Amino acid sequence: MQEYLLTAEHLTKHYRVGGNKRNPKLLHALDDVSIAVRPGEIYGIVGESGCGKSTLGRCLLRLTDLTDGKIVFDGKDISKLDRRGLKPLRRDMQLIFQNPYSSFDPKYRLGVSLREVGRAAHMSDDEINEKLNTLMDTIALPRDMLTRSPSELSGGQLQRLAIARALLPGPKFIVADEPVSALDVSVQAQILNLLVDLRKQLNMTMLFISHEMTVVEHLCDRVAVMYLGQIVENAPTKTLFANLLHPYTRALMSAIPKADPDDHSERILLSGEIPSAIDIPKGCRFAGRCSHATERCLNEVPTMKEVEPDHFVSCFLY
Repeated sequence: MQEYLLTAEHLTKHYRVGGNKRNPKLLHALDDVSIAVRPGEIYGIVGESGCGKSTLGRCLLRLTDLTDGKIVFDGKDISKLDRRGLKPLRRDMQLIFQNPYSSFDPKYRLGVSLREVGRAAHMSDDEINEKLNTLMDTIALPRDMLTRSPSELSGGQLQRLAIARALLPGPKFIVADEPVSALDVSVQAQILNLLVDLRKQLNMTMLFISHEMTVVEHLCDRVAVMYLGQIVENAPTKTLFANLLHPYTRALMSAIPKADPDDHSERILLSGEIPSAIDIPKGCRFAGRCSHATERCLNEVPTMKEVEPDHFVSCFLY
């Protein structure tokens, strides 16, 4: 068995937003991001809105072209494949969208939309019907829901069907882009529990994108924390939450409402503004909001270091 299903090395994605050919103005969506996902692993990406999480997911699926870097999926370098070269891989790489209300065409009944996915993956009608029946049982929805329109279902029901749609072609890798953030809290728990059950049944390999620390702690085997287009901390989930190292990771964790009224741990309030992704600061990207920042942080870029076994952090404190 191969050690990693997917590896990404030094991924960079810049968008030109102005300037000219000689002096282009670039938005730095991703800068030098590297991850490695093992088969059967749920790999969490967490961070504030705008930090590059969704861009990373789209780059890994090659829905967005790379500015630089290398992606190896299932032993094959897919970094520079064109549309024709990527087409055979689409069945193996699927995406669960953030908003279930906008991820289905309102003009078609749900069964029609799902069967189109199966046909695009070159499945026979009998194979599609058999797989759909199995998946409807798996996601705990009655099969007659396939005859309904998206407007007739709740957000939770639609997201269950969105998960079924991603699973229909039998993919090896799924990117779940904040799949519960548009749902009510009670429904979020149902969807997360469904993903946990599916992971056990199907041995799914998934990149799970979220802005909530509690969600990735509940679901993921490994977590990478992103800030302004870069990973600042990366470790197995238990290791990370037992020893939060980066000041940004600590601030994210402290923002979670406490269920215990006797828990008086102090919330870390970040000062300053998030820097522009166009005008990137010279040193550490978090320095302007960090209470531990020194002159070195303002002028030098920290590199990722292993401070304990398999626990990496990009910070001059370590």
